[in-house]
Amino acid sequence: MDTKTAVLRLLEENKTVALSGQQIADRLGVSRAAVWKAVKSLTGDGYSISATTNRGYMLTGASDVVSVEGIRAALPEEYKDIPLEVKQSTVSTNIDVGAAAANGAPHGTTVVALEQKSGQGRLGKSFCSPKGGLYFSTLIRPTLSIEKAVMITPAAAVAVHKAITDVLGLPVSIKWVNDIYMNGRKVVGISTQAQADIAVGGISGIIVGTGINYDTALADFSPELKDKAGSLFLENAPAKRNELIAATIANLLDLSRDLTDKSYMDYYRKHNFVIGAVVDYEIDRAPKSGIVEDIDDNGSLIINEDGRSEKRRLACGEISVRPRS
Repeated sequence: MDTKTAVLRLLEENKTVALSGQQIADRLGVSRAAVWKAVKSLTGDGYSISATTNRGYMLTGASDVVSVEGIRAALPEEYKDIPLEVKQSTVSTNIDVGAAAANGAPHGTTVVALEQKSGQGRLGKSFCSPKGGLYFSTLIRPTLSIEKAVMITPAAAVAVHKAITDVLGLPVSIKWVNDIYMNGRKVVGISTQAQADIAVGGISGIIVGTGINYDTALADFSPELKDKAGSLFLENAPAKRNELIAATIANLLDLSRDLTDKSYMDYYRKHNFVIGAVVDYEIDRAPKSGIVEDIDDNGSLIINEDGRSEKRRLACGEISVRPRS
């Protein structure tokens, strides 16, 4: 680890404590001049670091640069050693993690980007990824059959929803299957891509891609999304990007330990706004509609369709929710 990275780690781990140049130098085994040079370089990168003669160096509350060290400092102790990478821009974090997985990357490997050139959404769709968003993909390596591994989809929605409410305290809701909405607009998209292991009849990994519109300007969305997409903050965004990413990763890794334990589905149902709503969807390209009565423990919608004696179970697909009258 170079001196600059080591200094940043110390400052991230001691956000409420001012560290003198001598303290940092002693801990790292470098000169005070090397510490000063590292701090100067970090401020040039956009970090807000207070430096006073009597107190020393400390990251200020205005510092909100997304970094490996910032995320790692906010992770629980058990996850601090997961492989992490932060990029200013990339084609797709899903592609990055997929390549890492093919080379044997371990469970928890995460790539973060502040912009994607060709983000990947659900069902093979593109995902608009302008600046102002947080885009990251995490590799999950469960020992499950493909049938049981599908539960990562609602679990990922719970992981993100809980992170946003715990870290930011914002009133967000889940839309089946795993989008996050606020004030009627989509603010988070989540994709899950399974990698099959034919030899054992299961999967070798799941890539969970998360795109959070943190403080994205509405004008930066593509024309077809300007009336649908939203952002967690349109102004005065708090300096909590690293914390939010870390909380989402930790929640996801916690929940993925045992996807067959479906206790998280109670949380999923509680915060899902489609229950009780009229929804439109397609079955074999035929338009259908009905009232969502519930969501079962497998994540399927239980729909009361007009004129049907039996309830419809919708396990996957796309739905549109009609405005409540």
